[in-house]
Amino acid sequence: MKVRAQQIRRRNSMLRELSEMVTVALVRNGADEAKAKNEAEDLCFQLHRRWRGITFTFPTRDELAHQRLKLHVVKEYNGSNADELVRKYSITEDWIYSVLREHQRRNANRDQQKLDLGDDPS
Repeated sequence: MKVRAQQIRRRNSMLRELSEMVTVALVRNGADEAKAKNEAEDLCFQLHRRWRGITFTFPTRDELAHQRLKLHVVKEYNGSNADELVRKYSITEDWIYSVLREHQRRNANRDQQKLDLGDDPS
């Protein structure tokens, strides 16, 4: 019974949480805090009006979310915080290292294409 009550509370605060997340993102990108809060609340109101009563299910293997997670791992990894990222994103340490290896391979391939061997006739 306790889980059901938590789900109801969470569902009822979803738009508030979304509004706060959008406000933070807008402020981080240079918007005035009061204006950002107003825009975020207006967006949430529009979402509510358009989709109220609809149940949303977010897929666990969404490609966009997967790519964003990879970007966060590459950006946040500092050489010694794999265990922190494992807890933060609910991923495995092996997956973190595979993402980092993939990132290194891409950078190496990109750098190889720029390599000047001195055989350019121009």
